Amino acid sequence: MLEQQTFEDASKINKIPGVVDGYLVFGHYDYVAFIDVPGLEKVGQIADKIQKLGFVRYVETLIER
Repeated sequence: MLEQQTFEDASKINKIPGVVDGYLVFGHYDYVAFIDVPGLEKVGQIADKIQKLGFVRYVETLIER
């Protein structure tokens, strides 16, 4: 069972401008965020914002063209 804090943390990621969707998942990753931005520079900026939230240990970026 997931703790309430997990849902609150996920909500913080979803509130970042550019994040359009996200899901809590099980396995190697705990959360998948989908972003929609005009360029790669913005992808890095959003990844940095997610990383700086304090509860995130690792960010991996995958890009769909």
